[in-house]
Amino acid sequence: MASQSSLQLVINPDDQRTFGPCSCCGNMTRRVWGYVNQGDATIAAYFVEWTPGHVDQAANFDLILGQWGPEAKSTDRQGVALAFRYLETGPSFMVVNAADRPIGASALVGEALSRDQVIGNPVAEAAFAVCDSIFLQDDRISSLHERVQEFRHLSVLVFELGTGSNGFGETRLIRQP
Repeated sequence: MASQSSLQLVINPDDQRTFGPCSCCGNMTRRVWGYVNQGDATIAAYFVEWTPGHVDQAANFDLILGQWGPEAKSTDRQGVALAFRYLETGPSFMVVNAADRPIGASALVGEALSRDQVIGNPVAEAAFAVCDSIFLQDDRISSLHERVQEFRHLSVLVFELGTGSNGFGETRLIRQP
């Protein structure tokens, strides 16, 4: 039997919403959400929000990590937020304070984690694995991939892991699709 950590993460898209327009560019904002499963267990819910055609092509990835099911309580789950953006080095995710995002006030979350509570702790690895699965598997966010071709030569996707000398953070690199 495979260990839980070796099981592949699979996303299950749920629903989506369009709203706006964005106050700075006039485009409509999109939000999609779904669940992430590892084997038979749901390990996360996610919400991705972005404005297609927005100049910075940024997005927010809000995650609810932890136990789900009839016996689970909100105290069994933690909110983690990541900001997606393109840097000179390519696409990047950076952990941000979940309390500053709508997920921080969700009744589904027992605790909205700060950046400092995530970076360097086991929850960071889980959050990055979930975020990576969403980015690679959810076709509804394909517009976020548009600029990835510009960075194909890098063969990596950048994840921010800590505060480095540049103020943005140290990076964790994974292969791009």
